[in-house]
Amino acid sequence: MCLLLWASRGLWPTRAGHTIEKAALARHTYWRGPLVLAEPERTNYDLRFRLLGFPVRVHPWFWLGSVLLGASALDLGLQYLALWVLVVFVSILVHEFGHALAFRWYGADADVVLYAFGGLAIPSHTVSGRWRRIAVSLAGPAAGFVLCGLVYGSNEALGWVVAVRSRELAFVYGALVSVNLVWGIFNLLPVFPLDGGQVCRELCGMKWRGRGERISLQISFGTALAVVAWSIFCAMDRSNIGAGVLTGLPWWIPRGTIYTAILFALLAMTSYQLLQRTGGYGGGSDDRLPWEK
Repeated sequence: MCLLLWASRGLWPTRAGHTIEKAALARHTYWRGPLVLAEPERTNYDLRFRLLGFPVRVHPWFWLGSVLLGASALDLGLQYLALWVLVVFVSILVHEFGHALAFRWYGADADVVLYAFGGLAIPSHTVSGRWRRIAVSLAGPAAGFVLCGLVYGSNEALGWVVAVRSRELAFVYGALVSVNLVWGIFNLLPVFPLDGGQVCRELCGMKWRGRGERISLQISFGTALAVVAWSIFCAMDRSNIGAGVLTGLPWWIPRGTIYTAILFALLAMTSYQLLQRTGGYGGGSDDRLPWEK
């Protein structure tokens, strides 16, 4: 399961309260101090181009990650695997350009990097203001939802999938709709460092000020564990020991897999480690909320 991520150079301040400059973050991205997401190293095999004035770099691991995600498409034929990789490429690019265009709207240039199971939109300088940062976070999933709506709506209005009568086109249609809808929903979960986690951090900061970071990480940790449990349930339900509960659910409800469980387990571990550093679990003064004591 690919969950699209975005990060920023200089977007988050360090614990000392100083913004890290772009040059100092050529390789790393910080979230209130600890290293949590890194821009991949440049290689001689990177695909580089410019689109709408934004530099785009595609790391070789992106292609391998896309192939691994769509390995089951190989059962239909090699051309379907190639179409899957194309769908992932377009979908992630649209997502990251949603972030990049939002950065531009607020006066910052941005580089776009596609890597492994996600992408990064890296602004040239800090975007000030919580609501602006929330808008930037939501712009990525919103761009994917718009693409999903255009593809789905145009087919409902014109019926071009049936009219063309192509299995490959039907495959591309279904993949574009599901990828941009389902992945977008997952990416809005309040789990750090996903877009929903970034929004949750800002909202918690507005509500609880100094405790906002810790509370957002607790929400992130709990949500990630819930997704792990849901993913394991989905995997079991698909197996012979399952009761087939998923078949009665609407198609647009995301179904977890073992890969989703592994990914969110890693995200839960990241949130827990950050919680320990912020004094969320043990250590520091007891400034917990009443229901935490």
